[in-house]
Order: sequence, then C-alpha cells, then structure tokens
Amino acid sequence: MTGRKGQAFGAVWLIALVAGCSELEGERFKNRVNEATADQVVKRYGAPHNSEERPGGKTVWTYYERASGTAGYSGIARGGFCRAYVLTFDREKILREWRQDDCPN
Repeated sequence: MTGRKGQAFGAVWLIALVAGCSELEGERFKNRVNEATADQVVKRYGAPHNSEERPGGKTVWTYYERASGTAGYSGIARGGFCRAYVLTFDREKILREWRQDDCPN
C-alpha cells in the first residue's frame, strides 16, 4: 500500500500495537504480585511518576501511560487516553497489590 491508504493502515496498526502492549503490561503486574520487587519494577519502567508513603510501611507508586489523539482525514482530532497503574509495595519492597485506573483530571 502506498499513499494515504498505506499511512492510514500504518497508523491503525501502530495504535493497535500500543493498546495491546498496555494490556500486556497490566497482565505483567497482575502476574507478578507477591513476587516482583520495587528494584525490578524500577529497572523495567524507571522511576514512578508519583510515590507516596502509607501507614504500616507501605509505599504506593503510580505510573501514567498517556497517548495523544490523532487527526483523521477529516482533520478532527480524536481524543487520547491516560491510564494509571497504581502499585503497592510492603515494607520489604515486594509488590503486594496493583490496579489500573483512569488518570485523575
């Protein structure tokens, strides 16, 4: 494919790939509860966007995944999205809980 049809196909493929990776990352957190350490998470994803200390020695990290909107042939931009991954570590820095939320406004 060449021209606009090829570009449109490429854009759709890229969006699908990014969306698929996001779901896989969520599954990765789910499958690593009670196993992953804070050091392993930092090594894979970098420093969290937000970190909070909680009572009982817990630490809550938040990572944000954002995607910008794209303009179609009509020139109208479609909205992007924002997803938050909230991870809770115990005092030994082991991942004990995670959830996926919408980003705060």
